[in-house]
Order: sequence, then structure tokens, then C-alpha cells
Amino acid sequence: MYNGVFPIFKEKGLTSHDVVYKMRKILHMKKVGHTGTLDPDVTGVLPIVVGEATKLTEYMQIKDKSYSAEVTLGISTETEDASGDVTDTLEMERLPDEAVDMTLQSFIGEYNQQVPLYSSVKVAGKKLYEYARSGEAVERPVKTVFIRQIERTGEIEFDGNTVKFNIDVTCSKGTYIRTLAVDIGRALGVPAHMSGLIRTASCGFNISDTVTLEGLRTLEDDKKEEYLQPLKDIVCEENLLEIDDEQLLFKVQHGQKLIKSDIMEMVSQKDSYIVFLKDGKPIGMYHQHPEKADELKPYKMFNKL
Repeated sequence: MYNGVFPIFKEKGLTSHDVVYKMRKILHMKKVGHTGTLDPDVTGVLPIVVGEATKLTEYMQIKDKSYSAEVTLGISTETEDASGDVTDTLEMERLPDEAVDMTLQSFIGEYNQQVPLYSSVKVAGKKLYEYARSGEAVERPVKTVFIRQIERTGEIEFDGNTVKFNIDVTCSKGTYIRTLAVDIGRALGVPAHMSGLIRTASCGFNISDTVTLEGLRTLEDDKKEEYLQPLKDIVCEENLLEIDDEQLLFKVQHGQKLIKSDIMEMVSQKDSYIVFLKDGKPIGMYHQHPEKADELKPYKMFNKL
């Protein structure tokens, strides 16, 4: 039984659910999940949670993600990426580097992004791509995302018809990079789409941390564990507290609410947590009670480590 996270390098052609299915076979266990969907055409970092770490999926998903993308100006597509039918074209001219770079920098911070039509977001109980496939009109939701960093990498290429350049982006959960590519084109006054994408970091893991499915499959069980990141490493940025009091240990093991003491004042904000350890292993993750200032309530409990 494994408990932790396997940072997998998802290869082209696989859905995130495909990776979960294959991981269940490789590890011979059912309790396996992923931490954020990657489209089949997209490669890169896909952290796979196993065992007790499946309880941390939501916690991990709130962390920033990083991507390396190719943006093509002069062509827009139905799906906003290279797989869709062309919806608009414009014969491009060369663009000055400064115009592109200034446009990219204008996206840093919060911006309102319309969810792409070809996505699994639901409106009135129906996925957007189902509306698209049936030709039904639907109002797509707009959500606020956060671009922490964006910069052009490499030269701007011009082939006589289109302009292409690569960008590195670090952004919040839920950001659609293909829509970002379209919005960059819109800001420049031209049609655009995302013509390539690699996720370079997710949930604190980089490409250098990953292993392919085939690479993991060929390893002996004890060697597989070399790629397994334990729960303690996943929550290491939080407040960690080793329990040496039997009464407190009993309360945490049974998921009871806790009255704050001086040492528990570490948890003073809504988004911070305290992780209780026993013999160095996480047994409970607590956060501020939303309605009672002097109480902590369980967020996640780990009873099978």
C-alpha cells in the first residue's frame, strides 16, 4: 500500500483518467486519483495521489501551475488549440518584440477569462462541449484567474503568414492557457490560438521530479518508492507539530475539534493549517473554525499510515 504522490510525466494521447487507470494496474491498488486534468494533446507534470494522499487532492490543486506554450497569431480555431477547425485567419505582418512583450506583461495579475466552449465546465447541468457539439447557443461563464508570471522565451518567428512565439506562464488553478493565447491575440488585434503546450510544474512538482508510466511500470516495488513523495513532504510548508501529549493525541486521532492554546495560534488565518504528527508522520490536518475564533476543526485525517 502506497501513501503519497507520484509525479508522473503525462505523455501525449492520454487523458488524466487514462493515467489513473494505468497507475491502478501498475501499483495494484484502487485508491488512486489525479490533481488536475490535462488534455490528451498536452504533455507534462501530472501529480498522481495514492492511498491517504487522495485526501489532499483539493489542497494540492489550489497551488500555482506552470506551463510552456506556443502561441500562433493569424489563425483562430474552434477549440482555441491546434486540434480544432479553423474559424478565422489573417495574413500577418512582422510584429516588433516590444509590442508582443508589452502585451504579455499586461496580463500579469488578475484578469477575467471566459471559459472556452470546448471544456467540461457545466452550465445548467450540461457540459459546455456538449452544447458545442449539438450546435446549441450557451452563455459561457467568466471567471477571475491570476497570472503570476508570463514571459516570452526565444525569438518571434514569422513565416510569411503567421507569427509564432513561446511563452512561459505561472498561473492560478483553473487558468486555461489556450484561452490566454486567444486573449493575447485579441489584445494585439489578431486571431490566435495555442499551438503547443507542456505543463512544466504542478502542485510543487517540476518536470525533473517526474517519471513516465512506462518507467515506473518497469521498476521493482521498492524502486517505485523512490519516486513516491510522502504526505509529510506535501504539507511541509504548513505548521507541523509533533504530538507528545496523550490527551491531545486522542483528540486528534478521533477528529475532535480543538480549543486553541498558545501553540495553536500558528493557525490564525483562514487559509493556514496545522499538521499534527506522531513519530514524524501526519495524523491530522486542522484549520481555523470558520465560525468560532477560539476553535480549530479537522480538515483532513490520516488514519492508515
